[in-house]
Amino acid sequence: MKKLILIVVIFAAAFACLSKETFFPATDGSQTAVTAGNAEPIARSDRFVEKKAIFRYKDQTLQYLLIFPAQYTQTSNRWPLILFLHGSSLRGQNLDLVKEYGPTWLAEQRNDFPFVVLAPQCPENDDWLNKLEILAALLDEVLPAYRIDPDRVYLTGTSLGGRGTWALATQRPDYFAAIVPLAAAKPLLPTTWPKQMLTLPVWAFHGENDRIAPLENHEALLASLRSQGAAPRLTILPNQGHNIAGIYKNQEIYDWLLSQKRASTQ
Repeated sequence: MKKLILIVVIFAAAFACLSKETFFPATDGSQTAVTAGNAEPIARSDRFVEKKAIFRYKDQTLQYLLIFPAQYTQTSNRWPLILFLHGSSLRGQNLDLVKEYGPTWLAEQRNDFPFVVLAPQCPENDDWLNKLEILAALLDEVLPAYRIDPDRVYLTGTSLGGRGTWALATQRPDYFAAIVPLAAAKPLLPTTWPKQMLTLPVWAFHGENDRIAPLENHEALLASLRSQGAAPRLTILPNQGHNIAGIYKNQEIYDWLLSQKRASTQ
């Protein structure tokens, strides 16, 4: 009987240890954080951690980049995530291209960047409009695999990615706490707006002199949204054309994102 009680006590102690964050030495001398739940452990680090992977869904494939801030590896809390859709010039098979600008670039320049960044790469000669289903499936794969706060998932993109941002948000507004579309190229105007889009926080940016994706197209989409009772925000950048990705260096955008949480779907 005493042996049985001892075994129960040992198992209880072991379970209690596993329910907390624990660090195990890795083969390279660093430490790996093991947390409760299904979160995949990320090696403890003093700088950002980059992961590259390939995601397959039905008959489609996307390669993607995940960037974790150093503090993600040193804590056990859940983190906000930015899904970043790049523009047409970064399409292809070289995943490093998606780090040329945007939240991906910033996440590797600023050690205190307070987001996990998910950046898929659109294949050459393809369009994010053809990837909406696999993008939603990618989020379904990534969000539970890591310590991501599902109420603080944000979507942004520029040019081709700006149009993709509008399309994905319109199709799946329930996924996002806020969106930031830049220089949206020929954004598609839906016949009816989903109810959740009317309350989804939007901060759009567009260059005043954009000749590739004329400002009036973006304004028409926003006017349609406002006509249904929404209150999207638009910042027109004076004397600027289509290439406005430099706006991603504006800290005000990230402060605004962090102030937004997904509305209750109930």
